[in-house]
Amino acid sequence: MYRGKKSSAGSITVFASLSLLLVASFLLVLLEAARLKGLEAYQTMHSVNATESVFSEYDRRLFETYGVFLLDGGYGSGELQISQINGRLQAAAQKNVRPVIPAQAWRNVQDFYQMDVTDASVTGFLLATDHEGAPFRAMAAASIKAQYPSALLQKLHDGFLTSDQAMAGAERSRAAMDSAQENIQSAKEKQAQEAASAEAGGSQEQEAASVSVEDPMEVVKAVRKKDILTLVMPAGSAVSSKEIRQKQTLEERSLLQGNEAWDKTDGWSEAVLYQLFLQEQFTCYEPGASGDRALDYELEYIHAGKKSDRENLKCVVQQLLLMREGANYMYLQTDSVKQQEAYGIATAIAASVGIAPAAGLIAQGILAAWAYAESILDVRTLLAGGRISWMKTAQSWTSSLSGMGELLSGNMRAKEQEGGEAYRDYLQKLLWLHSRRSLAYRAMDLMELYGEQNGQKIRMDAMILSLRAELVYEADALFSKMVTTNTLSADRWEWKESVSYSYFRGD
Repeated sequence: MYRGKKSSAGSITVFASLSLLLVASFLLVLLEAARLKGLEAYQTMHSVNATESVFSEYDRRLFETYGVFLLDGGYGSGELQISQINGRLQAAAQKNVRPVIPAQAWRNVQDFYQMDVTDASVTGFLLATDHEGAPFRAMAAASIKAQYPSALLQKLHDGFLTSDQAMAGAERSRAAMDSAQENIQSAKEKQAQEAASAEAGGSQEQEAASVSVEDPMEVVKAVRKKDILTLVMPAGSAVSSKEIRQKQTLEERSLLQGNEAWDKTDGWSEAVLYQLFLQEQFTCYEPGASGDRALDYELEYIHAGKKSDRENLKCVVQQLLLMREGANYMYLQTDSVKQQEAYGIATAIAASVGIAPAAGLIAQGILAAWAYAESILDVRTLLAGGRISWMKTAQSWTSSLSGMGELLSGNMRAKEQEGGEAYRDYLQKLLWLHSRRSLAYRAMDLMELYGEQNGQKIRMDAMILSLRAELVYEADALFSKMVTTNTLSADRWEWKESVSYSYFRGD
């Protein structure tokens, strides 16, 4: 029997068609959602890369010279230009999201993660000069932290603390000498009044007694009227004549301000590290030395803030004399032999003016004068490149009460002590007495001057250490465009990504 071919008809219902469309739309939406997650991850990565790219443009000259990371927010103009930073951020991010790649490299490849950066704006930034220079001090301390163990920092800190003790000792020394001289002067005035109504013979005996004793306090009083640099500078040495002109310092001008908080506390260890940074990076007086910077005596400028090397050195020398006077006066309070010697002279002076009971007070004035005389010899030794121990001994003491005038008018120096401290060490003790604000701003003054010397116009209150920014990303919808239901579709996606970066990251 012949059977013909049987044909079967295919068909699909409207319900099945709609069901397939819904399933396809659901799958496309899932694909778009997965794509969006990828885009979000990419934008976060690209935002970080963009800020790192901007911060990689740190001032290399300052880094190579001083070892600190600072982003010049003025880009050589000397003025903070946030708009230029915004443009650089956007350009760097756009280059990352749409890199320039030869066309053949994309052949047969579909990139599902292309997007655009439509805006970038800095919302917060921290400048080196903010919070009285605290960010700069922290950066400087961090740059050398690895070089110094904590035990050494503690030892240095303990040594710096003696600065306060010496200055307090100097105050007592000056007060003792002033009090002794006031008593002697009052007694002399009283004698003169009595002599006016007494017989001439008694007066002549008193005058003879008074001239037979050299008063060390009068010698010191006369010495203090002399130019201090002439008195202590080594013979044949010259003082630098450099000075800065038409320079408005950070302490004098109105500074730009960032808007970021600073919650780091700079304890004693950071303060010590910062002083070590100053010692490593800046110059100071050395016999016969000169440099190519705006000022030869940079540490002296950080101490005094004057506009010429001579003024700065003079100020440092005056403070060194005061510091050494205080330390020497404290030593003399422990040396009974020298106290007896001073008391012997004080007794003669007191008797000559008729105030024998004040011999003890006058003896303290003589010890103060002796301490000052020794400090003159100490500073001469330090400026000549020698070393002086912080606390003297009977063997290291140099000056004497007899012939003090000749001693100070010559070129005699204090005995050098092996293991003593050099001029730089004493300068560090003086810097410890200053406010941290002054130490930071004056160091940054010198960095500005260094930049100007090398044809670079910089302002330290335009140097950025950290910032926050917001970037806006847009991307075309891809899979969701294929969805027929309008409520599930979108033409373009937009995100705002916040990012922050700091040179302190990882501390």
